[in-house]
Amino acid sequence: MSKQHAFPILQIDGERDALLAPYRHAVAHLGNAIIQPGDESALKAPTVRGSEQARVTLWDAAFATLGLRWATEGLNSVTDAFLAAFDASGYVPASLDLATGGVSPADRDLARVAAPLAAMAEWELFKLRGNRERLEHAFDLLKTDFDYREHHARRRSGLVSGAAGPYCLHATGRFMLGGRVVPSLASGASWIDASCMYALNARVLAEVARTLDRKEEAGELEWALRDVAAKVNARMWNEDDGWYYDLDEHGEPLPMKTLAGVWAILSGVAPRSSSDRMVRRLSDPTQFERAHPWCTVAASEGDYRRRDGLPVGVARADFNYVVCEALAAAHHYAAAFKGIELHLRRAGKVLAEVGELYLAYDPDRDTPAPLGDGSSGADSPVALALAIQNTLGGLFGLRPHGQRAELELVPQIEERHTIENLAFAYGLINIEVGQADKSGARRRLDVMCDVPFKLRVRTGDKATVHEIQPGLHTIHA
Repeated sequence: MSKQHAFPILQIDGERDALLAPYRHAVAHLGNAIIQPGDESALKAPTVRGSEQARVTLWDAAFATLGLRWATEGLNSVTDAFLAAFDASGYVPASLDLATGGVSPADRDLARVAAPLAAMAEWELFKLRGNRERLEHAFDLLKTDFDYREHHARRRSGLVSGAAGPYCLHATGRFMLGGRVVPSLASGASWIDASCMYALNARVLAEVARTLDRKEEAGELEWALRDVAAKVNARMWNEDDGWYYDLDEHGEPLPMKTLAGVWAILSGVAPRSSSDRMVRRLSDPTQFERAHPWCTVAASEGDYRRRDGLPVGVARADFNYVVCEALAAAHHYAAAFKGIELHLRRAGKVLAEVGELYLAYDPDRDTPAPLGDGSSGADSPVALALAIQNTLGGLFGLRPHGQRAELELVPQIEERHTIENLAFAYGLINIEVGQADKSGARRRLDVMCDVPFKLRVRTGDKATVHEIQPGLHTIHA
């Protein structure tokens, strides 16, 4: 891989080092998945290839940015092409044509109901890279995009729906007949994932506004978040079942339990009592915890598998990221670590057999699962990028907070492990975490860096913060 796309070097002592096979495969191949402006496309900035040859999507770009931001130098974000295609009426498009660099006239209406994930990508990029100028530029565009959605995307009920493609609706098997999403079934419904992504958009933009000291806009966005959250909790939460459900055109719950409900935890919509009940569902093998976690459709559903044996629900790297972050937000770090470890282990096993990483897997077997358009998703950019994010963020427990120059480390791996050339706060950091002592003694951390930063070491709900200056330091945590 070229130097400009170099990523941190990882190692784990012992047999667990095999968990890093997907990561190493991803960093070796991800650079080839970038589309540059030029002869191949009319895009205004680089982005990642999608499952369709003629088009790229914001869903892929937003999730790919989560992994690409860990590159030590060069390209970090691939959402720029979408922000550059900002429409005069005020929205960030869901997809772009490579031939024109803009939105296809046939897709213009779909573009207006895009999943609002660009704000999530920009915020996570800032927390690691700390580029305030970029954040200010992105905020102005994304706030205008949010205002457009506030006036055009929400129903009278205050809830939200969307379009099947931009929200990857096929992944959760909802509103489908014969293996395809039926627009007439989906168009009149209110979706739990679309409503909670909307809330996540408001929450993230409010955090950005506070960081930029734009207090009035932060208050406006926080009010919108509370308004959406109140409506979701009042109408979409099932107290008896402990899960969030879509509503049909009459406002009645649609009884299909899917991972779409987990967006309620990640967005901050779900109160603590609800999120705790949902975590128990996620850890229940009769529900979402499968051999390859987490299944996008609960195993308790009657049509968990189709007549041809293919799963209706799959284990996808993007949804696994959402679950992992939701569990971390609910302070269930051990459950998040367990799921990501199993995911990487199963993905690594398939990788060893066929030499490719996939976006979706059969939740019960070591085989890839076809995507909604029938493609395999083999070595797709979003699959490669999320292998990087799920390894560094989930397995190694790195959680950056660039706005306060703080890097959080949640050391779940018991064996000695090392991270070299980690880019953070305009510098490079090397970390070696010593072997865990079964007697409960503190672990040794050796840290070498060329910039000052704060290292927060978290174990469960307990955390200690260490002020690190440039040089070599030994910490017992």
